[in-house]
Amino acid sequence: MLNALADLPWTWIGIRASGLIAWSLLTCVVVWGLLLRTRLLGDKASPKTLFMMHRWLGALAISFLTLHFGLLLIDPVMKFTVTQVFVPFTSSWEPLAVGLGTLAMWALLPVTFVGRLRSKLGKAGATLFKRSHLLAYIAWPLATMHYVLAGTDALTEWSLAMLISGTVVIVLLLLARGYVPVRRPAVAR
Repeated sequence: MLNALADLPWTWIGIRASGLIAWSLLTCVVVWGLLLRTRLLGDKASPKTLFMMHRWLGALAISFLTLHFGLLLIDPVMKFTVTQVFVPFTSSWEPLAVGLGTLAMWALLPVTFVGRLRSKLGKAGATLFKRSHLLAYIAWPLATMHYVLAGTDALTEWSLAMLISGTVVIVLLLLARGYVPVRRPAVAR
């Protein structure tokens, strides 16, 4: 196993690792956002704590996504161009799979930037954030399809376990969001 890894370009290993970490972190971002929205944890976690974790995980996910894209641009084997990395479906290698990943990135960027500027934009910032956040909801399914179609490890047992467990947790939380009433804080009288 170690000899096989020694023969691989470090960029290819980094591309795989950063993509896997970015997807895992994006999954965590979705989970924390749903925990924040559903309030399933009750008093065990404050909304402020959940929100800060949601934001922190989002920043980490964007960081690893940036690393993933950067490594794609310098990889000596695949030789992606800037256009192939940033314009969906223009890649010479697996254009559908790469294009889905590019679309996921473009779906994340508006909420990332607007989220950082929201407080400075006042009421318009809150409205703009809500709209950009709607766009971000499509990022996880697109990133998951990218992972399954482009990931060289996607069909290994450990990877399938990650994909299935992450999906099950998100689906269960989405169901809870639809069927478990949101707990509102008690109003002091």
